[in-house]
This record gives sequence, C-alpha cells and structure tokens, in this order.
Amino acid sequence: MKLNSKYFDNIRSRQENKDHSKTCDNLGCNEPGEYIAKNKNGKTNFYCIEHIRLHNKNYNFFSDMTEDEIIDFQISSITGHRPTWKMGSNHNASKKDFFEFYSDSNFDDPFGFFEEEKNKNNKPYGKGKTGMSLALKELGLKGKPSKKEIQDKFKEIVKSLHPDINGKNKKNEEKLKVVINAYNQLKTSGLC
Repeated sequence: MKLNSKYFDNIRSRQENKDHSKTCDNLGCNEPGEYIAKNKNGKTNFYCIEHIRLHNKNYNFFSDMTEDEIIDFQISSITGHRPTWKMGSNHNASKKDFFEFYSDSNFDDPFGFFEEEKNKNNKPYGKGKTGMSLALKELGLKGKPSKKEIQDKFKEIVKSLHPDINGKNKKNEEKLKVVINAYNQLKTSGLC
C-alpha cells in the first residue's frame, strides 16, 4: 500500500514542517523546543526531545505533598478519583425506608398506588410470643420445640403440600403459602 497514493490524499493529514522559532529552554541547548512542559507554578517551558525525556524522568508529582496526602491520592486513584460509598448505604434505595419516610402522608397518592405497600404487614402472625405461638400452631407444633424439630416438621409439611406431588390443588397451595410464612416468622424470631 502506498502511503502517498492519490486516493488517500483527502483523508490523510499531511505533516508540515513546523518552523520552530523557540529553542530549548535548557541552559546551553540550541535545539528547537518542540515539546511543552508545564511546572506546578504554571510556567511553560519548551524542550527538545532529549531534555523533555529528562524532565519527565525527574518530575515528581508528589514532591510538595505530605505522606498522608500521598496515601489519600493513591487510595482515591483506585476508583479514578470519583466519590464512592458502601453498598446499601443509600437510604433512599430501600423500599422499606422509602415507605417509612413517606408513611406520614408526606406525598399525595390520589390513585392509591402505594396503599398496599404502606399497609403491608411484614409479620403476618404478629409480634412477640403470640406471633411465634401462632406460627408454631400453623406447623402443628406445641410447647418449645428444638430447631431440628421445627425444620423437620417444615420439610415434612412442604413435601406433602408441594404442587408437584399433590397435583395442582389450589387449597393445598394456599396452605403451603401459610406454612412457608409461618416458618419464615420463626426464622426471623430466631427459633430455627
């Protein structure tokens, strides 16, 4: 392929020989100053290729920084000096926090889109001992069963009510949902 083909003359830019009126700013050098280097004070210097290499090799960005500033710079460079935060620390991202914040009717909901979420009770069996006793009763357990007994009973009920074994019986599916909610209640209370 010819680099100076007549077909490519319109898309390739031609390098023109630049007339360098500036000379290298290094003392005793008369080479043309083709390369620009700015120091921290904002002063612009023009160097030849040899002296710009020497300047870049000896340049220390951290020369005016303390040890702590250098460490902070290195840590923030991991994320490209952009602000970051831990996962889950944004309190507006959580649905629970959203509805707690707006539960005092701080916004107008004329169509009632959020009524269901605001009125939703996370613990269908209530709180405290009465909630746990209702959940135990749903699983068919009495007294204070061990963790193993609760898990075994739950597995037994789920196997008997599962739609794959039972056929598509709606009554058993509803019972299964109730049993799963009861088991989740017992898990959150720490019994199993």
